[in-house]
Amino acid sequence: MLRAFVVLAFVVLGPAVASAEAPPAPALTPAPRLSPAPAPAAKAAMEGYFAGEELGGYILAGLGAAGLASGALLYRSSSLRARGASYTLLSVGLLHLAAGVFIYFASDGRIDKFGEQIERDTPAFVTAERKRMAGVSTQFTALKIAEVVLIAGGLTMAGVGWRTDRPRLSGAGLALALEMALTLGFDVWASGRAHDYRDELARLDASASLDRAHDDRAHDDRAHDHPLDRPRPIVMIGHAGTF
Repeated sequence: MLRAFVVLAFVVLGPAVASAEAPPAPALTPAPRLSPAPAPAAKAAMEGYFAGEELGGYILAGLGAAGLASGALLYRSSSLRARGASYTLLSVGLLHLAAGVFIYFASDGRIDKFGEQIERDTPAFVTAERKRMAGVSTQFTALKIAEVVLIAGGLTMAGVGWRTDRPRLSGAGLALALEMALTLGFDVWASGRAHDYRDELARLDASASLDRAHDDRAHDDRAHDHPLDRPRPIVMIGHAGTF
């Protein structure tokens, strides 16, 4: 007797079969993390800023030397107004000279000191330097306000001296206003450089944060790419025969 027999079997490989036959999962190694602030970029930004500070030291020292020379010449004058101006020029010139020398040598020493900190721990340096520069910016704001006040005070002194016929007072006031105007111009330039340096440090920090976030996402993707998580095959077996 001819009989037709058709067998249709569907075998779905379940988790137990898949886990039994799948090769062991390879050990996952953590993805390499980028440095939060690349050392070469941080070092270049730091050295560029303090090279400008050294230039600022030269400028201040030059202003001081000019003030001292002008004060010495005016002191020898027979004019009482010139004599009054000489007092201010000598005093402020000495302060400018001392400040310029200090800024130059302090900046030169910081280049080496901060360079070592960057090589040792770049993220810590960037964090500390951003905090320090925030304080520097605050100091510049206070200095500029004080300089504007002194300019106004010098002009007031000069006006009072003219009205009361006190030539020494008017000369000292005019010299004070002039010196503070020059100092204000210098501080505006210096504070602008400090602001640019802060922006560069913030950019390095923000860029590194994006790199870390991207690296973490890539690491998570690789961690979830496990053989057991892949789609399991469905095997369909069909048979038709005659007995």
